[in-house]
Amino acid sequence: MNAAQDLWMAMTEPLILGALAIGFLIWLVVWIERRNRTVPDDPALWPDWAHSCPKCGAPMSEGWVLLGKGAIWSDRAAGRPGSFASIGKTLPNTLSLRLRPAANMGWRCERCRVLTIDYDKLVGK
Repeated sequence: MNAAQDLWMAMTEPLILGALAIGFLIWLVVWIERRNRTVPDDPALWPDWAHSCPKCGAPMSEGWVLLGKGAIWSDRAAGRPGSFASIGKTLPNTLSLRLRPAANMGWRCERCRVLTIDYDKLVGK
């Protein structure tokens, strides 16, 4: 190889790697958006039935839950998820990449500190 070919390879290799990285990030954002359905905030979303605490039976209060990097679930037999669990393992509709994150509907019992989350959809403003 001559000097011109060496220079060409030295210049194009980082560009190709950068393009692949950008392509991967675009694919990841599209994949996350397809897994997560966001709906507008509407009082009709809240069901008419009341939630009772599974521990004490008292009525639970309605509210919103932001889950940060999403809810990562692991069956008890499989053990706890690790510190570096991938966002690819989050439950659908629990990860919001928006500037103003969407939230899940939730119910909690303040006395027992029990939280129930409906992750059928993300609710945004």
